[in-house]
Amino acid sequence: MKIKSFIVIIIMSSMMLFGCGNEQDKVVISYCKSLEAGKYDEAVSYLSKSAKQVLENSGGKPSLAAASDVFKQRKGIKKIKISKREVNGVMATIKFVYHFNDGSTAEDFFPLVREDGKWKISM
Repeated sequence: MKIKSFIVIIIMSSMMLFGCGNEQDKVVISYCKSLEAGKYDEAVSYLSKSAKQVLENSGGKPSLAAASDVFKQRKGIKKIKISKREVNGVMATIKFVYHFNDGSTAEDFFPLVREDGKWKISM
């Protein structure tokens, strides 16, 4: 009985310390949810320095509204399921599937880079 209790305590402590899920996954999901909610400043905070530059060169925050419009056309995001995670040092690629409220799905991916100790979406 003591061993089972000890194992449960270790597992719960690990979940509290590291959280459920993965840091790269959380960045991707948080970015998409920010876009869906129209919180463009928050969405930009998940971008790497180079991705922010690409965004500025392609029209800035109004170009993010196009992604938000796609989410609205599909009646919002029901869930995002990570399908593959490839991490190689300070680089990562997260492949995922959007599940929309209208019943449709779409596959996508984001390259990520570790910048100043945090994972950021790269372009």
